[in-house]
Amino acid sequence: MKTLRITIALFTLLGVVAACGDDGTGTTSGTGVVFGEGEMPPAFPEDFPIPPNAVIGSTLINPVNHRSEMSLQIDAEITAAVQFFNVGLVNQGFVVESSEGSPITWTITFSRGELTGDIVFQTQGDVSQAVVAVNAS
Repeated sequence: MKTLRITIALFTLLGVVAACGDDGTGTTSGTGVVFGEGEMPPAFPEDFPIPPNAVIGSTLINPVNHRSEMSLQIDAEITAAVQFFNVGLVNQGFVVESSEGSPITWTITFSRGELTGDIVFQTQGDVSQAVVAVNAS
């Protein structure tokens, strides 16, 4: 139940973020939060695995809380998307601390050095949506 509430909250936040974006360039709120679209935020390592069939949507950079997020639309069922990240993260030197869920929602938590993060997946049939977040100090 907790995972479902977190998933709903994250997708609600991304809906707000998406509504705030206008032309794909970064915009700054009065709190220093930067919203963008279409590009991986700089806090993500360059070797962070992104499926070749994924599109980066809304992004959020919160420098005060050292948190960056991006939404992904993945042209794959949730099981294939989860498998891609479980394998891809380990191949890039990340530690997958947990990977659990159900056929409609899944959460992976991971770390590498001081970088920690999570991926929350939601199924849309043959397409999956994921919110990827990292914290770095």
